[in-house]
Amino acid sequence: MKNELKGQVLLKIRTRAHAVKIAELEAMLGTPSGKDTARLVPFFGPCIMGEAAFVNALGLNLDRALLGSHAIEFDRPFVPDEPLDVEMRLADYSEKNGMQFGTIETRFTTPNGEEIQMQTTTFIERIAA
Repeated sequence: MKNELKGQVLLKIRTRAHAVKIAELEAMLGTPSGKDTARLVPFFGPCIMGEAAFVNALGLNLDRALLGSHAIEFDRPFVPDEPLDVEMRLADYSEKNGMQFGTIETRFTTPNGEEIQMQTTTFIERIAA
């Protein structure tokens, strides 16, 4: 992991909460609450720009890494087809017992700055011997 990036924005993108993807997720869930659930979690923040973009930006070695935790703070559900600004930053970095801990914050907002959701994800990577 690139610890010197602590506090910095890793990636930014403008995208949409694509209605077709939300509908696909709703269908996969197949529950009475599927429609509401699909509008809450249509994205896994770190991979919104593609796994390779995130891995390269952070300098993460997937052979030595694992997902430590993932939390979501909801302000409101996504609206199908609404435009989104997504910003991902390395919020925290630390080392302990031969491991690196990187906490990524992925913030989803509307183009006018209204917060929709914040995802906080921690990755753990063994330090190379």
